[in-house]
Amino acid sequence: MNFFLTLFSKYKCLIYTTIGHQEYVRVAYKLEAHGIRFRTRIHSHALRHLGGDMGMIPHEEDNKQYDIYVAKEDEHQAHLAIHSR
Repeated sequence: MNFFLTLFSKYKCLIYTTIGHQEYVRVAYKLEAHGIRFRTRIHSHALRHLGGDMGMIPHEEDNKQYDIYVAKEDEHQAHLAIHSR
């Protein structure tokens, strides 16, 4: 996290990192369903290539990294929520 966010934010505990929006949404939904507040930092690693389905159309893969942070006092509950069914 950036220095000032780390210094002043109560969301300092990294509990989950995922690549791709679909997995991020799944985890975020579980945290919200359990009433756990969190913050997300997104790192973009966009890879584009030529030669997609139509020949020369650029295709962007879902390569964003999502880091999910919670407050230290919510860490245990967040892990239970993420790994629940």
